[in-house]
Amino acid sequence: MSAGVWSRLRDWAEEAWCRHVRYRELYRQLDQMRADLKARTGWMDELSEEELAEVLRGLAECIDAVQAVGGDGSDRWEGRA
Repeated sequence: MSAGVWSRLRDWAEEAWCRHVRYRELYRQLDQMRADLKARTGWMDELSEEELAEVLRGLAECIDAVQAVGGDGSDRWEGRA
């Protein structure tokens, strides 16, 4: 094996390892976010169908009210620091 081929192979292996390490950290962070989300929303699994429908109706009403009052809200935040 020539020195050039060995050098390219070594560089390829190094890049692959760096990608593996970088993605491994991203997957670890994603797993942690999933666990956090599950912990925060676990109570929803215990709701009955009626309770869940009520929560969704209330959420829809809240969103509608915010949209009615705020519009897009872009003019309200101009000039605020």
